[in-house]
Amino acid sequence: MLKARIHVNVLSLCVAVVALSTLLLPWVRGYGTIQYQLVVLGAWGVIAAITSSRYADLHHGPVWAVALFINVLCFLLPAGLFFFAVRRRWPGAAGVGIGLWCVFYLACLFVLFPATDGP
Repeated sequence: MLKARIHVNVLSLCVAVVALSTLLLPWVRGYGTIQYQLVVLGAWGVIAAITSSRYADLHHGPVWAVALFINVLCFLLPAGLFFFAVRRRWPGAAGVGIGLWCVFYLACLFVLFPATDGP
């Protein structure tokens, strides 16, 4: 029974790590990575569409809150599909796969695939 719940704990831990990684996004210099731009510029675009671009430029709190949501959503879409596909048949593989996806996602967010241009 304990082994069957490990993959759920791994998923919860990985979601928490990805959510906490949002706190590091304001300190990324340059254009960041493609995944970084997807998360941050997507959040800015959502706030700008709801209010105005001037509001999004001057009020960073709502932008980072939406960035948190987009960041976790971008992680959870593939992780959730993988989790529900293999959790019952291979619970150990589910935990390992989600952990590897978390490492790859964070690498994409901060290191891999640097953006060569931006706004």
